[in-house]
Amino acid sequence: MPRGALPKIPCCSRPRGLASALAALSLSLAPASGQAGEPGPAQPPLEQPRPNPGPSGGHKEQVLALYQAATRLLEAGRIAEACAMLEQGRTLDPTALNLLLRLGECLARTGRTAGAWNVFSETAAIAKSAGDPRAARAAALAAALEPRLSRMAIAVPPGSAAPGLEIRRNGVLLLPSQWGQPLPVDPGTHTIEAQAPGRKRWSVEHVVPPDGAGVVIDVPLLLAQEPPPRALAAAPKGQTTQAPPVLPIDDRVAGAGAGRAQRVIALATGGAGLVGLGLGAVFGAEAIARRDASNRGHCDARSRCDAVGVSLREDAQEAGTASTIAFSTGTAALLAAGLLLWTAPPSAAGPPSRRATAAAAAGPGGFSLVVGGSY
Repeated sequence: MPRGALPKIPCCSRPRGLASALAALSLSLAPASGQAGEPGPAQPPLEQPRPNPGPSGGHKEQVLALYQAATRLLEAGRIAEACAMLEQGRTLDPTALNLLLRLGECLARTGRTAGAWNVFSETAAIAKSAGDPRAARAAALAAALEPRLSRMAIAVPPGSAAPGLEIRRNGVLLLPSQWGQPLPVDPGTHTIEAQAPGRKRWSVEHVVPPDGAGVVIDVPLLLAQEPPPRALAAAPKGQTTQAPPVLPIDDRVAGAGAGRAQRVIALATGGAGLVGLGLGAVFGAEAIARRDASNRGHCDARSRCDAVGVSLREDAQEAGTASTIAFSTGTAALLAAGLLLWTAPPSAAGPPSRRATAAAAAGPGGFSLVVGGSY
């Protein structure tokens, strides 16, 4: 093959043939022992005068080490580990051309065609702006992948565009200019979410097939949320309000039978409170377990999650809400049981009875209950 010429990409219908073509292109100008951000010895130097300084020397050494380790992993068939290592090097130096080319090759071998195409296109743009000859090679790799790209279009009918509508694909916000556009996506399951102020959240999961498939997702009109319960109306100005009546609770009036019935009710209420606390503990443990499961390979430190991570986070939130409700209900039931036991009338032969009073008041901000007594 003449020096500097690109190898021809053989026509193939299987992913294995495409992967072989990409590997041939990627390895034709980048030997495994070469540096991640520098071309081979026979190529012109990569470094060009730029307005901004590049990464520090320490970063270059780290990027080179990551590139060489990832190349060995690729040769050993450990593709997923190699891709993760190359992504780390890309974070340290997003302009290391050889590392970017190797990353695109790695993503293509895992079937992430859209991710590989994006990396090759970005590499071509970076190399072209720097006057590097590898721009043509990166562009050829992107062109080889383009016929196999799967695309997804998220359509918003005119009647579905509620004010403030936001659409996310796998947690990433889509701009309104991207709505309805067939954008390249990796094959697999994708989660589409839509939300707007005053509207109920909508979401759907859809599987995108490989090999140039096209999918269209229609976002429906989001349903309106139910209005919150209205607060108690305040009394008109100038109108005096009477003091709430004080209801005496005197166990001397009640007989021994009434006291026995009140104690039975108190015990039943206390049992319900204990059940509520138990349910709160169960739901709380479930919420923690779901959250921990989402953090094990499905969500990163910035709460960016894949489809499984999004589902686990939603389950954890629902379990946490149920735990809070159960704890609150159980605590209220135990307090009510204690009040019933404390005010229950004693038997006729028992000691002098206790006396309790309860006063209820309603105002513009809510409802209050005051309990007092002597014992």
